[in-house]
Amino acid sequence: MDDEPSLMRPKVGLQPVILAVVAVIVYLGLPILGGEPPRPQGHFPKLARAFLHGELSVSFAPGSVSPQGELIPAGEPGRFYCPYPPLPAVLLMPFAWIGSGGLRVEVACRWVSTINVLLFYFCLSGLPRKLDRPPLSGLARWALTVLFAFGMATWPSAAMGGDWHLAHALALGAMLLALLEFLGRNRPVVVGAFAAMAILSRPTTALTCLFFVFPLLGRRHLKALRRLSICPVIAILLLALYNVARFGSPVDFGYSDMLLTGEGGRLMETYGQFHAAFVPRNLFWYFIAPPVVRPDHAFPWLGFDPRGLSLFIATPALIYCFVGAWRQWRRPIVRHAAFAIGLCLVPLLLYFNTGYWQFGHRFSMDYLPMLLVLVVSGMGPRPGRAVLALIGVSVAVQAWGVLMDSVAGMPASWVPGV
Repeated sequence: MDDEPSLMRPKVGLQPVILAVVAVIVYLGLPILGGEPPRPQGHFPKLARAFLHGELSVSFAPGSVSPQGELIPAGEPGRFYCPYPPLPAVLLMPFAWIGSGGLRVEVACRWVSTINVLLFYFCLSGLPRKLDRPPLSGLARWALTVLFAFGMATWPSAAMGGDWHLAHALALGAMLLALLEFLGRNRPVVVGAFAAMAILSRPTTALTCLFFVFPLLGRRHLKALRRLSICPVIAILLLALYNVARFGSPVDFGYSDMLLTGEGGRLMETYGQFHAAFVPRNLFWYFIAPPVVRPDHAFPWLGFDPRGLSLFIATPALIYCFVGAWRQWRRPIVRHAAFAIGLCLVPLLLYFNTGYWQFGHRFSMDYLPMLLVLVVSGMGPRPGRAVLALIGVSVAVQAWGVLMDSVAGMPASWVPGV
């Protein structure tokens, strides 16, 4: 815990209300106004109803599984396990109990994404103090929150609104809650509880959440470390028990038996879920992949491959993470953020799937709060014209990806082979 007083009470004025309204309009209103076509309900609501009946598997009518995909046969005809961690389904259980249809995945994802915008805004109150800086100006908080909401993977993830996107949004929200507590009262048990929620939504965030552990290790606050670890350890044990109940092993998430087709099926069969052969491929799709010229040469002329688009092309303003790491490396919070990102990237780079279907690098949401710590440290308390310009370009690029049908395949010769 901090030696200095750390109680932080963000002032609640008109800014967060306006940001929340804009987020609701963009995240929930635009799909409605754009005539979003009907989509399958998603697996999480079905899993929530299964949990209410004391079951761990979901049922599908014959012939309906293939279009859904990403399911694991449960050994009984018509019954399947979901590969996803359980917390999103647990949180949907009250809605499943109220009505047979439950809360649709895309609606839940968009509401959670709206809440995340507010959580990030409030995190900006305490972050400058950790960086030994004056408070951010009103313009800086506006600009950074707009960047978070509409200039990075948070917007296309909310727009796509699938099962994985809901898991990403919940994990991101839990990490932001942990960060908000860390920047304020910094109670280890509370930080650990929110970190546990992130782990139960996206297990890879366990590595990102080491960000909260590093300060305690450095200061040898063993009592606080034990208190912080209680809930994450319980979360990991619950995931292990969940896997044992389904597959007989605490470390088996069932991916080897998942119903996969196409490239994903080939890679899983050849290399398994994690393999060093995937690293060059994932590095390309995460950080290098450029847009490509559309085959029909129609406006806006450039398209993106749904296997990925460079994180720094999709969000040019993130270049400031390198500025922050370079200029502020002496700050422990900057070093800890960089280490946490690096650790989280290890399993992501070894993973058989790039994140398809996506605009940009959706797995970046697993370490986004720590990435934004670096960005804020690089931008400074009062944004200049270059900062505002890059934020504007980032929002424009995301709008292109979300609002325009600009999908185009990457030439095979550009892509590292596996």
